[in-house]
Formats: sequence, C-alpha cells, structure tokens
Amino acid sequence: MRKRILACLLVLALLCAACGQSDCRRGEEKSRYDLCFLSTESGELTWESTLLPEGWGEVDGLLTLLLAGPQTLGLSSPIPRGTVLRGWRLEDGLVTVDLSELYGGLSEVDLSQADGCIVMTLCQLESVDRVCITVEGRTRPFRDKVYSSADFLLTSGAPPAGEVELTLWFLREEGLDWEMRTVRLAAGDRAEVAALQALLEGPQNGELLPVCPEGTPLLSVERSGDCFTVDLGVQWLEGEEDARRLRAIAETLWAIGPEMGVTFRVEGLRLTSFAGLNLTEPLRMEETEE
Repeated sequence: MRKRILACLLVLALLCAACGQSDCRRGEEKSRYDLCFLSTESGELTWESTLLPEGWGEVDGLLTLLLAGPQTLGLSSPIPRGTVLRGWRLEDGLVTVDLSELYGGLSEVDLSQADGCIVMTLCQLESVDRVCITVEGRTRPFRDKVYSSADFLLTSGAPPAGEVELTLWFLREEGLDWEMRTVRLAAGDRAEVAALQALLEGPQNGELLPVCPEGTPLLSVERSGDCFTVDLGVQWLEGEEDARRLRAIAETLWAIGPEMGVTFRVEGLRLTSFAGLNLTEPLRMEETEE
C-alpha cells in the first residue's frame, strides 16, 4: 500500500513538473519579440528573435535591446553605436521616441534603414501602430513626422525605394529652362525635398546656370495645406536679386504640385519682397504665367 502511495505521489510530481515546464514555455512565448536589423550579406531589413527580460516594459525594453545591437552573426545595426534613448511616450497608438544627437548624424539610405528598424520593431506591439522619431526633443528636417510599418514593408526584407524623374528649372542667359534628373527615393524621403536638394547642387547641362550661390543650404521644406514653405541659408542673399531665381524654385515645386503656393524664408525669416516681387502672399503658377 505504501509503495502504491509513493508511486502515485511520484506520478503527481512528474505531472506538476510537466505542467510547470509547459507554463514556463507559454510564458516564454509571451515574452518573445523580434528586433529588426540589417543582413550584412544582402543589406536588407531582417529579424532577430529575442526574449524580453522579466520586469522590462515592452517599448523601452525593445528599444534598449535594439540600441544595444544584434546578437546574431550576419546581422548589423544601422543605428550609430552609442545612440541613447532619451525618452518616449505612447498616446492613442502613436509612440514618440526621442534619441540622442548621434542619431541626427544619419542621412539618406542609412537614415531610412535606421528608421525602418525602429518602426518595424515597435509596430509589432498591439499598442503601437505609428511611430514618431525625434532627436534631442526636435523633429528632423525633411523627414515625415509619423511612420507606420506600411512605410517599411518587409516583402524581401528591404524598405521600399524607387526612382523618380524630377523636372528641375535653372537659369539661362535669358529666361529659364529645365532638365530632367533621376533620383532614387528611400522610404520616408519626399519628392519636393529631393528636387530642391538636386536643384541647389546645380545643373548638369553646361548651357544652364545655377539658381543659388554655391554652398547655399536647403534648411527645410514644409508642406502645409496648399502651400510649400522653402527655407534657405543666408548665402541665398549673396546672389543677384533676380526674380528668375525664385521662379526657378517655384517651377521645380510646381512640377510636383501644380496647385501649390510657394513662400520663401531665409534662415527662418519670411521674405516679403525680392527683386521687385511682392511675396506677402504665396507665389502661384497661374499668377506667374506669361
């Protein structure tokens, strides 16, 4: 009888142990997440599975692990080593992530890939459907403020990108003329920004003349309602006061949005007149047609 009782107790102990292991596995599965990194072989976005340590929150935990870099051979991170998470907040599905200044040094494809890794990692959470990334508390020039996972589709692991043809307007000895420029846009890039950056680089056609003095930076291009606002560096004022210079910028933007008005700033200060043009109201295509 005693042997039978001991045998029953042993069976119960084994069953409890098995149930405990099963519960552990279920708990482990609930704490398993994916981090988005780059494949060193293909350069495409890909996943690394990880366990979130017990007691860690989802958003700050995933960001901490993401900033630490991958643990798997063959993966790399486009996020600069040493980037610090300064803070985050989650409201109505939108998580705003604030990173340190190192992140602000990224540009072009590197920036698109880094944004993609953050957005794809966070959008796997049920509580998150959109992501806004800031640097030292500031929004970033030329980047859309809010992203979703749809902006960084992982069909083959790579963020969407494509080539667009832009019409850039330059000066001639008399009047204006245009040239076509093919530009590759990565996820999050805006055509109007790419167009003006290419315009400021100068013409490729030797018969055309530049619009701005060499080295003039594009500080920002804001799109609000039916108006573009272009902010240029102070070098703009070093060039001749020629109304065609404004017209070339406006024509380049109208090739993208013909219904849009265009206003101008220099170092954040609104231009109200230039070369005899009244700029208190936005320039519009129909008003400048000859």
